[in-house]
Amino acid sequence: MTTNAFDPNRDHRITRGEAASLVQAFLSSAKTGDHRASAFNRNAFEQLLAQPGAAGIRIYRAQHADGSPTMVLVAVGVSGEDIAGTAAVFIQLGSDCPPFCISQPWP
Repeated sequence: MTTNAFDPNRDHRITRGEAASLVQAFLSSAKTGDHRASAFNRNAFEQLLAQPGAAGIRIYRAQHADGSPTMVLVAVGVSGEDIAGTAAVFIQLGSDCPPFCISQPWP
């Protein structure tokens, strides 16, 4: 877990090996049927980042009324604050895995 504050200029890239290690660490303790990922199209990110003052995106773990997991995406301002006013764009409706798991994480 990172303890770094939001930095609109941070380079978030990691190596393929680091990515695989992090995902595999999670999957090793996940139970069959547990939520593993959500896929969002490019347009979802573009809508968030097109908002005035948007400098990034925050992804919240969330859950539906029936208890099933989901993700909610919100734009973040340069100081790390959520852009969450009444006119703000919020994104949810991703393709969740499961059931929409197209590929396995990288070995």
